[in-house]
Amino acid sequence: AGDDKQLRPFELYQARWEEDSEEPELESDSLLELCGKYLQNVNLQGHYRSKRLELIDFSNHHFYSGKLRLLPDKKAMEQNRPAIHYHKIDGRWENQCNYPEAEQVTELVFQFLADSPDKEIGIVSFNMPQQVLIQDVLERMALERGISLPSSLFVKNIENVQGDERDIILFSIGYARDDKGKLNMQFGSLNVAGGENRLNVAITRARESIVIVASIWPEDLHTEGIKNEGPKLLREYLAYARDVSNGKFVPSPPITVRQNSDWYLNTHLARQDRNTQYNLHLVTGILPFADLTVMQSTAPAGVILTDDGLFQQALTAKDPHVYMPALLKQKNWTSLRIYSRNWWNDQESVDHELAKYLYHVNEKK
Repeated sequence: AGDDKQLRPFELYQARWEEDSEEPELESDSLLELCGKYLQNVNLQGHYRSKRLELIDFSNHHFYSGKLRLLPDKKAMEQNRPAIHYHKIDGRWENQCNYPEAEQVTELVFQFLADSPDKEIGIVSFNMPQQVLIQDVLERMALERGISLPSSLFVKNIENVQGDERDIILFSIGYARDDKGKLNMQFGSLNVAGGENRLNVAITRARESIVIVASIWPEDLHTEGIKNEGPKLLREYLAYARDVSNGKFVPSPPITVRQNSDWYLNTHLARQDRNTQYNLHLVTGILPFADLTVMQSTAPAGVILTDDGLFQQALTAKDPHVYMPALLKQKNWTSLRIYSRNWWNDQESVDHELAKYLYHVNEKK
């Protein structure tokens, strides 16, 4: 049991027994890796921490081959603002720290505490010196202004943030040009073998939103010739975050085994032009956890589940019949399940059931 895309054992922090004999050559770096060579692997499919698709879509695509089932909160999706904000400032790199970023992160924390006091906040840096600097600046400025910092607030770096989650995560990227205008490409533990897992852990800690405070644009990071994936994926993530911040996010469609389109029930349901009286339309490929999305204008208003590809990929019978409806309700979605045999046996009855659901969706809106 485990996720090999999380933090791996790191020898720098491991204690060792001093022995006279030579250390044996290890077959694997961890029990998880060893078991993976000999036992069946079953991937955990569901991700339920993030309330917005933007917060997990990058990791799903780059680390989990698009196999995670993402289920965002409908009320959170209705918020008229991006889930990731790219905040570019004119910072400077000195002694492995970026003081302007530490100040900006602190100001943002104070703003969130004033505007959303019920939200839990976490701060993540990409090295330990920046972590210590942010902690010092935050505590000093809070003392000067008489602001009480909540116990839930943390300041960590990508080495020790695994297992944490908060409503809002602020990143201090840190990397910046020095006083001479030079940008040093020193990525620390991000550039070791498996360092990309540290990035995966860091960017999946947020429930509701991420704020990136950076002194560079993605194209400022020159990763050509770098062997390991960590720095390259950081550059890609910053580009992704900027696109989300600019309102350019498009959810990745679910990966399913495709047959001829006429084989699928959702194809037949989407073809029916029955929804104009409520200005509702059934659309495929909008939400990765739904066979059909009920769209009202440009906003998802409801979910249609069928026994097409997503149903067939379920690991157990309880998943589509019990867990999925309960989770949809928990995440504030209304849903309707339609089975192919009912459609073929009595299309008129299914049409009536669907019309009732669309009326309910329209009334709720």
